[in-house]
Amino acid sequence: MGGLGLIKSLAEKERELLSRLEAAKEEAALLVKRAEEEAGLILRRAEEEARALEERYKAEERAKVGAILAAARTRAEEEAQRLKKEAEPRLSALVDDLLPEVLP
Repeated sequence: MGGLGLIKSLAEKERELLSRLEAAKEEAALLVKRAEEEAGLILRRAEEEARALEERYKAEERAKVGAILAAARTRAEEEAQRLKKEAEPRLSALVDDLLPEVLP
């Protein structure tokens, strides 16, 4: 009879251990699911921050390029005005020299 009680006791302990094992598996699965969700959230936030940073850098780059182009246009216009002022007296002198030859 003692052997039967021992077997019964061992069977109960085995059921209890299996039950605890199933509970532990379920808890572990829940923890894994939470960790995956949190990792996904962290990844989405990182991607959003990366996009925002990229947009900020692009905007800064566009502003810098715009400033460089504006400065280049200003310099080109100034150079064109300078060349025009330098050329006007020469052109006028050339016209004055050629007019008597062209008009009788």
